[in-house]
Amino acid sequence: MQREEDRVREAPAERRRRTRRAERHRTSEAIHVFDGEDLDAVVPMKSVHDVGHKTSRPQKVPKPGRRPGFKVWKTPFWKRRKAVRRQKALAERVLIEEE
Repeated sequence: MQREEDRVREAPAERRRRTRRAERHRTSEAIHVFDGEDLDAVVPMKSVHDVGHKTSRPQKVPKPGRRPGFKVWKTPFWKRRKAVRRQKALAERVLIEEE
């Protein structure tokens, strides 16, 4: 039995490409040989890729009290908009106080 570090690892993308191609080939052969009624019974099920090791990061757990998604109010446009409104409100207050 080989240890995992002794095995030569294939790039995950290459392995997926190779296994999907072989799977498509088997499906194509099954369809060409087919001569019955139920095609679904002849065609093999599409498999989920198993690369043998984790290739993607685990999902990040959000901190409590945080909203998911893009925060619009943190963009420069909204910051500028807020600043312009603040200036207008201040100018109106100054006009009211002068009267």
